[in-house]
Amino acid sequence: MKLIKLVNCFILLFILVSCVSEDYDDKPVIVSIIKEENTKKFNAIEKGLIDQISLDKLNVKINFYISNGDDASIIEIANNVREDNSSIAVVIGEKAVLLSMNIIVPQSILFAGCFDNLSLSSIEKSRVQNNNITGVYGNLDITKYLKRISESDVNSLGYLYSKNFEVSDNISEYLAKYCSNENIHYYPIALEADYTINDIENIISSLDIDYLFIAKDDYIDDNIYNIDNLCGKYSIPIINTDIENALNTDILFSLDCNYYYLGRKLAELLKEVIDNEGSTDSIDFIEVSDSYRILINKDTAKLYRINFTDKILDDSYFIVEDKNVIRK
Repeated sequence: MKLIKLVNCFILLFILVSCVSEDYDDKPVIVSIIKEENTKKFNAIEKGLIDQISLDKLNVKINFYISNGDDASIIEIANNVREDNSSIAVVIGEKAVLLSMNIIVPQSILFAGCFDNLSLSSIEKSRVQNNNITGVYGNLDITKYLKRISESDVNSLGYLYSKNFEVSDNISEYLAKYCSNENIHYYPIALEADYTINDIENIISSLDIDYLFIAKDDYIDDNIYNIDNLCGKYSIPIINTDIENALNTDILFSLDCNYYYLGRKLAELLKEVIDNEGSTDSIDFIEVSDSYRILINKDTAKLYRINFTDKILDDSYFIVEDKNVIRK
């Protein structure tokens, strides 16, 4: 009789443990999503992420955060996420990642954005130190294409960017090393916060440069048409990493990526982290190189008497010709 009671107790205990485990398994994983700001680029990443989460039917509960894009706003949100109830933080945007990765230490962090090599090195250092970060990224390295754009040699390169923006500062440092190694004259043009278009004109009018590479930042975006007109005035071809701006201007060459696809890959990585019990351990960063897109403008090339190489013609995704956009 005692043996029967003992067996019944074990059965009851097993049922209770099973119920608790089942309830635990059904609990959603709480994820905090930090978006650097409301831009087409970051919104596309977020949409790809949410669409893939829905498609995969991931059992997650999401806290949404959007910063204003400035340092103070990003840091404030990162501190809020650090103290919230999430176990995983998803950070969308280059500046947001670099500013928040050493604040959001309790959670696992997944990042998404387009990063230069120096910024990726900083993220890798954070990974070694905190062992809590992985992500998906594009590396829009124009140096891989610079000598492939035209059949002519590249002798000089200018880089127009906003001063004290970490990603752009890193890119400038990287370009300086590249140009030094390739015997290309490099002209960094770092814009102060109070610079006007006239200030920019005073600088570039005195430079003899083959290409002006323009950064992707708020100041450049807000003044893209003025910068385009200015470079047209001084016959300076522009290259950039923003196809949307390139489609609306006379930019010669643009390298960009499919940000919606980046978001889809981010969701797949999120699933992998969840399946790994919420840990980023042994999960490598993923470069989405298959999402890169190149735009070339034949009208601009004709204006500046530039002959595109066969390689760049083959690699291009968008071609602007006779004011029409051809998608290959």
